[in-house]
Amino acid sequence: MADLKNNINYPIAKNHQIIQILPQFKPIKRGARKKGIERLYSSKDGKYKAKIKMFKELDIADQDLLLTVLSIALPVKRGAIINEDTQHQDLWKKLAIKQDSNQEIASIMIETTPYELLKELNKSTGKRDYQWLLESLERLADTSLFFDTPEFIGSTNLLSFYMHKETKKLHIAINPLNAIVLMNDKKGYILNNRIERLRLRSDVAKALHSVLLTLVDIHQSKTFSLDIFIEKVYLIQIDEMSSQAKKDAKRSIKAAFNKINELDKWEVILNDNKTVTIKRS
Repeated sequence: MADLKNNINYPIAKNHQIIQILPQFKPIKRGARKKGIERLYSSKDGKYKAKIKMFKELDIADQDLLLTVLSIALPVKRGAIINEDTQHQDLWKKLAIKQDSNQEIASIMIETTPYELLKELNKSTGKRDYQWLLESLERLADTSLFFDTPEFIGSTNLLSFYMHKETKKLHIAINPLNAIVLMNDKKGYILNNRIERLRLRSDVAKALHSVLLTLVDIHQSKTFSLDIFIEKVYLIQIDEMSSQAKKDAKRSIKAAFNKINELDKWEVILNDNKTVTIKRS
């Protein structure tokens, strides 16, 4: 696994709780991607609400790309502030950021290349993955967010981008509101470990890892119903699934837990066919 670690140029800094994990990414079978998706979320206390609209459903590979983009923005001098007075204000305007009586706020932009992103994702740099990258960026850019919090009401697009075809320079603007995600009572600020994530090969394991980060803090031990993870990973209510679909999903979740159990900081105990205990060190 050492090779994986060496291939990550931009791990999430452990001292920065800045990475959002919007709860709209899910494992999607080939050819099963849906269009026109709208999902509603609220925090445990009900004070924070979000509506997420997707032109095309987002999968785990799209989440990998978004996390990579956010990671590149972390290092000093890689992420640049943009607003109406800067050179790349066209990208900033595409984000359509509004809050507090239409007060406009600045965003963060990175300059990169498709080659850099594909290498960071441990993908090939051939035509097929290059085309996937552009399609994934388009799906992410077609995702809009609406927030209703005690502090403000606002809407924005997840990101905007453009690429110069000759130089292959790629500019990506990230909205500053996308860290306000409503999966827990911390306004969605989740510390993501990309080194751990890259050790997980399957989409279900990666999705489950993201969910666990929102539910189990460091030095905690908690017991949950397996059904909770079926709903959170596949973004579906248990009572909407057939008995066979539920059985298949539970089998996949258990296999994913076994893979997470191989990570250094996690211990998973499958108590029975209904509950699981997760310990995080």
